[in-house]
Amino acid sequence: MKESYKKYAKLIVNEVVCVKPGEKVLIEVTDADDGLACEMIRAVYAAGGRPFYHQLRDSLQSVWISGADEETVRMQATWDVQRMQEMDVYISLRLNKNPYDMAEIPIKQSQMYRTFYERPVHFQTRIPHTRWLATCEPNEAMAQSAGMATESFVKFYFESCCIDYKRFAQRMKPLADLMQRTDQVRIKGESVDLSFSIKDKGVCVCRGTHNIPAGEVFTAPVIDSAEGYIRYNTPTFFDNELFEGVQLELHEGKIVSYSCQRGNQAHMDAIFATDEGARHIGEFAMGTNPFIERVVGSILFDEKAAGSFHFTPGNAYETCGNGNVSKIHWDMVYRMQPEYGGGEIWFDDVLIQKDGLYLPEELQPLNPALLKKEIAL
Repeated sequence: MKESYKKYAKLIVNEVVCVKPGEKVLIEVTDADDGLACEMIRAVYAAGGRPFYHQLRDSLQSVWISGADEETVRMQATWDVQRMQEMDVYISLRLNKNPYDMAEIPIKQSQMYRTFYERPVHFQTRIPHTRWLATCEPNEAMAQSAGMATESFVKFYFESCCIDYKRFAQRMKPLADLMQRTDQVRIKGESVDLSFSIKDKGVCVCRGTHNIPAGEVFTAPVIDSAEGYIRYNTPTFFDNELFEGVQLELHEGKIVSYSCQRGNQAHMDAIFATDEGARHIGEFAMGTNPFIERVVGSILFDEKAAGSFHFTPGNAYETCGNGNVSKIHWDMVYRMQPEYGGGEIWFDDVLIQKDGLYLPEELQPLNPALLKKEIAL
């Protein structure tokens, strides 16, 4: 494990966030053990950077957020904004010992925290002003969530994360170029029938610069264009609550009804009542990571899975968005492989993906059997 941590830390520091001599790097560690965090600090020093670290515990955050008033949250945000403004690079390292550690925070408190802490610190400061990366550390809890033995999960984790990102980016470029030229998208499957436009909305490639594991090409629908329905076929953990079988119906780009097969309906009501933007879609993305072949229960992994797409209510990215503004960004994933019911994705009346595999010749190098061999380290 120690050698894997060293390799991973060097990859992140030297090739992903590309720390330069003299740069200040904030490493924020949430619930993680010391192993990977120590190697991150050592790698930053070796690159000539100046590492700083901040440790968080979800169990403590839960108690603090649950009891905080608005003034307390604003004060904490003021201090952390100032610190973030001084940083050149930000690395978030999570372990997720228990994803339910923050599940007992009252909904109103969660919403207040997102408004007065997360938005100024992360959305308004970290994202536009630092080179940032979010990743996680493998552990027994993640392995259990994925339904895997710990040793097998750790192997899967590093196969999914330690890849040749430059070559991977080259292989995703034809898909990005095609999305850039596309107007109408149609998605049909066992529990999805959606149509929407992505014309002139810009396209971004997730190539390991902000999230690891990486592997998605994303854009946003024209804000009033989405029509149809989708029942997501993978679980989603959002706002400290597990939801399964989430179904959305859309008309003229707005979510006009929603439900879930499992989850707290009152909590779901509160999420979609957060603001007007919560009822619109802020992102459409296609997953491309060939090593993620199963549902893991972590959105960092599940949204990158080859043969999947996510269709995200809430805030849009400024670089390739549709102008939708919201305090939420709820990534939910639909998988297209035959074992999930299969499906088709059409771009401007051309079938580009069937049952999770690309059909056009220029996109076939993205299919897992070919891509794995090319980008594995």
